[in-house]
Amino acid sequence: MIYFLKNKKGYIAVTAAILISIMLFVIVLVISMGSFLARLNISTGSFKEMSYSLARACVQKTFFNLAQNPSYSGNETIAVASDTCRIISVVASGTAQKVISTQAQIQSSFTNLRVAVNSSTLSIVSWEELPNF
Repeated sequence: MIYFLKNKKGYIAVTAAILISIMLFVIVLVISMGSFLARLNISTGSFKEMSYSLARACVQKTFFNLAQNPSYSGNETIAVASDTCRIISVVASGTAQKVISTQAQIQSSFTNLRVAVNSSTLSIVSWEELPNF
């Protein structure tokens, strides 16, 4: 009987050690997943900023093209470094405005811009980002 009680105390210590190890493993796993997801969020935000800047570059290129040729209609892909953006269209809106539509993609982040400009001065009337065209 004394031998049985001595084994019971060791069993409780081993069980407690296993439970503590499992709890520590879960805590470390949760912390590491949090770090991984935070890094993923930062990457996605960075890709979105890059795609927005790329779409803006296409808008600027469209301003340049419109200054040279007022009847420019878009439908062009522009290479910027190793990336590309698209000038989807430049259409007249009424008599005094043109609407520029551009799109850029970096990884899985898209930016679709629609910019209305004054036809004669090329000043910006409105600027909006759309979920899709």
